[in-house]
Amino acid sequence: MAESSHEIHGISRDFCGAIVVYLVNIHADPPLPRSPAEVDAQLRAAVRPGHRVEHIYTQPPAADAAVLFLAQPTLADAEQAADDLLSRCAVRFVRGSAVPLTMLVELLSHESNHG
Repeated sequence: MAESSHEIHGISRDFCGAIVVYLVNIHADPPLPRSPAEVDAQLRAAVRPGHRVEHIYTQPPAADAAVLFLAQPTLADAEQAADDLLSRCAVRFVRGSAVPLTMLVELLSHESNHG
């Protein structure tokens, strides 16, 4: 199976602070075997402009899981947008962790410097 990563909206961001991209981990509940393309299609069908989705990323072997990349001003806004998007899906997905992309990059950098 191939992984799937699609840009939904080309939202331009002010990297000095106005809009941040948040990564929101989600998974199907209950887990069901699906292809990344099926998960991607189900999530894309639920996306609305206010969600400000930059990317949807799915990858095997956990094809019932995905990462949403949301361009929102705050973490709370990103979590609320993700919850609204997930409530519109035909299949039940639940939100896991959410983290600002900048923080993830910093953590990975720190790990590689001290690992």
